[in-house]
Amino acid sequence: MRKIIHITVLYLGVLRSDKSAFFWLLAMPIVFTFVTGFVYPSGGGRSGPVRYALTVVNLDEGGRGAELLAAVEEADEIDLLLLEEPGADSTAIALVDDGDRSAALIIPADYSAKIGGGAQATIKFHRNPERMNPLVTREAVERVLSRLNAEAMVVAGAREAYAELWGEPTEEKAAELTGRARSFVADAWERPPVTVSAETVGRTLEERLPPGGYSHSSPAMALMWVLLNGLMASSFLVSERREKTLMRLFTAPVRRSEIIVGNLAWRFVVGLVQMWFLIGFGALVFGVDWGDSPTALLLVTVTYIAAVAGLSVLIGSTTRTSRQAESLSLILSLSMCALGGLWWPLEITPKAYQTVGHLIPTGWAMDAMHNLVGRGYTLAEVAPQAAALAGFAVIFTVAATLTFRHE
Repeated sequence: MRKIIHITVLYLGVLRSDKSAFFWLLAMPIVFTFVTGFVYPSGGGRSGPVRYALTVVNLDEGGRGAELLAAVEEADEIDLLLLEEPGADSTAIALVDDGDRSAALIIPADYSAKIGGGAQATIKFHRNPERMNPLVTREAVERVLSRLNAEAMVVAGAREAYAELWGEPTEEKAAELTGRARSFVADAWERPPVTVSAETVGRTLEERLPPGGYSHSSPAMALMWVLLNGLMASSFLVSERREKTLMRLFTAPVRRSEIIVGNLAWRFVVGLVQMWFLIGFGALVFGVDWGDSPTALLLVTVTYIAAVAGLSVLIGSTTRTSRQAESLSLILSLSMCALGGLWWPLEITPKAYQTVGHLIPTGWAMDAMHNLVGRGYTLAEVAPQAAALAGFAVIFTVAATLTFRHE
């Protein structure tokens, strides 16, 4: 154990002599956290509502379809993307089915005719089940339809009451009744007689929405820079092999296992210090709430850093030159960040993308961070993500041990 500690301290001393190390370990992650947190919308502190796009096809042969779309636009909740080319309804359905559009609203050709004739009209809403956006857009459309239905019923009721009392209204009187009824509904809609006060006491579908702002960028950038710096440290091992430093170490009374553990240990210590410095900075400066379970947070960070350390030694053991190690480390780091949800939340990506993201450690680590930071999960509830990270750590460490070479 003493020899492992000596090896670890030796490598940490070498790292400390590198004047640029602290810049890349501490300063750059803070800068990236600030920039990404500033531009990424916050779940609880948005300056305005998030707008979603809805593909629309208006096949209506009268004017009521256009009135419906005008009412939706007036609500100013969603952006309408109109398709007007021939066969637009089939095109819209295909776009949603392929995942290129999240939802489509199709107004049928007989929409105006049915409403004018007193029949029930139906519009079709197609959605991609892998996206959250359609739930928002459908609710916005249904709110508009509820208001239009209320207007239609009040207008019909006003005309029927007038007819029973004074006979069929003239066109001029009917227009006046319609205007007054719509005005009445508009005022009542703004000040409804009954409202609902909702309070969330358990988990709902809303927990699937990822946290935003610094609640996303702070853990994401911490994971990213621990990964990037950890893998780039693989070049240390390559340089030692090429300069015969590692071979001389093997001539000393030190076992091979102690050298391997020492290489893993110093990478783990650096990653742990870096990670918890960024966690503390995020809490104090960016106001990030890291959850209610420090133990769970510690478990997630420890297993993640162990996986990174194992992968770093594996890269250092299998590459021939420092340039190869650095190039491979950079490619792996950036790919794992993009695929694992560090640059954008996995929750907003298609299902296939999420599947790929969970084939690598970053996907599980970011899931755990979102669960801790945004949803208040407990130790038991993030145990599956921690177990997956521990599995990656074991796989990488075993592979690094089997491939470890001193020359």
